[in-house]
Amino acid sequence: MAEQRLPALCSVDEFLGCEYDFIIVGGGTAGLVVAARLTENPNISVGVLEAGPAHINDPMIMTPALYSQTIMHPEYDWVHRTVPQRGLNIKEPFDQPRGKGLGGSSAINYQMYNRGHKSDYDDWARLGNPGWDFSSLLPYFKKHENFTDPSRYASKNNIPLETTFDPSFHGTEGPIHTSFSTWRLPQEKEWIEASAKLGKRFGSPKDGWSGDHIGTFHSLSSIDRSGGPGEGTRSYAVTGYLLPNAQRSNLRVLTEALVTKFVLSKGNEHVTGVVFEHKGKTHELGVNKEVVLSGGVFKTPQILELSGIGNPSILSKAGVECLVQNSRVGENLQDHPATGVGYELVEGQKSLDMLQDPTTLEAAQKEYIESRTGPLSSGGSATNFVTLTDICSPSEISSIQHRILDSIPTSSTSLKNGSTKGTTDLANGGLLPASKKLIAEGYASPADGSIQIVLLPAAINFHNAASQRDLFAGDPDLKARNAHGFVLAACVARPVSAGSVHIRSSSPTEDPDIDPAYLVEEVDAEVISRGLQVAIQMAETSPLKELIKRRYWPSKEVDLGSLEKVIEYVRDNCTTEYHPLGSCSMGRYGEGAVDGRLKVWGSEEGQTVRGLRVVDSSVIPLQVSGNIQSAVYAVAEKGADLIKEDWGI
Repeated sequence: MAEQRLPALCSVDEFLGCEYDFIIVGGGTAGLVVAARLTENPNISVGVLEAGPAHINDPMIMTPALYSQTIMHPEYDWVHRTVPQRGLNIKEPFDQPRGKGLGGSSAINYQMYNRGHKSDYDDWARLGNPGWDFSSLLPYFKKHENFTDPSRYASKNNIPLETTFDPSFHGTEGPIHTSFSTWRLPQEKEWIEASAKLGKRFGSPKDGWSGDHIGTFHSLSSIDRSGGPGEGTRSYAVTGYLLPNAQRSNLRVLTEALVTKFVLSKGNEHVTGVVFEHKGKTHELGVNKEVVLSGGVFKTPQILELSGIGNPSILSKAGVECLVQNSRVGENLQDHPATGVGYELVEGQKSLDMLQDPTTLEAAQKEYIESRTGPLSSGGSATNFVTLTDICSPSEISSIQHRILDSIPTSSTSLKNGSTKGTTDLANGGLLPASKKLIAEGYASPADGSIQIVLLPAAINFHNAASQRDLFAGDPDLKARNAHGFVLAACVARPVSAGSVHIRSSSPTEDPDIDPAYLVEEVDAEVISRGLQVAIQMAETSPLKELIKRRYWPSKEVDLGSLEKVIEYVRDNCTTEYHPLGSCSMGRYGEGAVDGRLKVWGSEEGQTVRGLRVVDSSVIPLQVSGNIQSAVYAVAEKGADLIKEDWGI
């Protein structure tokens, strides 16, 4: 497909020739949502500055199964890497994929679409953010979703409807298409059946998007199966929010424009514009109302700190003058650390490893081009959420809870007695004490999806867990023998470990220090390990076990017979599920970088920086139990409404 020229995409001279009520920094998942919603009012002018390229109608993005080819590819990915992880036995930096270009990470993600549990969002509100609970956010989940009833395509593609759903929890008129996969592998069905044999609560939930997702089921994917021209392609922020609105005369988008800092005035309490670089030249542009920062979990704190907004000691070390003191900028970074166990299939069983064969790949490409069906039209869809109450004894859960509470600084011991108010004594970094308390509380709840288990329908290469490119290259032994495999991966859905993102210099082109602090808190390693034990039990249960020839990773010589052995394996083989968030989280003054209306806290209590707001994944205060794209869309939709309310538009 040729890249499409859109009226909204303009030259730098055209962009600079306009005045803007709002400038949105970052044309990613959240930024394009805000741009689309604000420009619904023809009297409001919006300019979007995106540091990456456009990638309009790029087949690498639009073809669902090619997501793994874009990860850590410098044309599509910012190719970030972490600092060495002190909680792991793997000492080299970890790849941290983030989408580069319009659509951001919605252009390169796995496309799995789930929401997490209602308690995840209720906890956001309990952290001092009224209006961010599940019932308040449900209208925004439905607003962005365009759910296609599977009855339209299931019989045509001979797909059984094993997953139930309740239409009242889904939107059908939103910009982002969701659908069930029309191409599935036998091991997905057999895994769901095997899981159900482990207990009633391992079966499929009534609707995994209703706020109760406990069980094993086929997830929705952000793939268009509505029968229109986008059939069988990725549905993401560009197709949903930009393309339908690109004719609006009040919307301008400039790509390859790197915002380096904000312009502050009036005692550094007011952002009045932005400075950006485009093709080697530096430009400054004013804004009439507000700058909306949607740079994403890594670039949003970087831009704030480059602008002099952050922790004075960190900024001083980087050679940046501190203009606004806000010590929570860049803190509270959370991700979904995960690892898996790989299985070789018996002869005759296939997985996506089939696409390693040139003849099979050619046939799949032909099918996709002709009908938008087949293996290239789908991503993985089988997922499970399990609670600790279903797999641990009360004493084991109590031990985990006490270790979490014991990790809270002594100045915050009152939290152990029921308070959910946090503390400003956060010199040691990590999660807010109040957040730790909520996680500990959730572990004893039969509604808390503490662990996510995902079936990955290919033989993942675990030989270098820190490298995401190597991970998707396929297991070398199975490839050499033309054998096929799959992986059951487990992650801690609500980790206690939290890290940071901070600049290391005043250069906007130098990556910040990214430290997700994987498994720094010992309980995270234990929870993943308990999830992995469940995954192994699933693989040893009929009818899935009949499809398995052997465990290919780790080899049979590696003992996974005890929790202690599994924990050691996890520390040797941990990786990421690509769900970082929280680095500019919302919360009370001193606890969050932004307030509940997403305005950046200023140097004094009760003061916010005028003319500046953050709307992206970085504002999420506590991790959700599931893939995060739906949460980011909901945050962006609500963020747009907050802006409209505050400006009366």
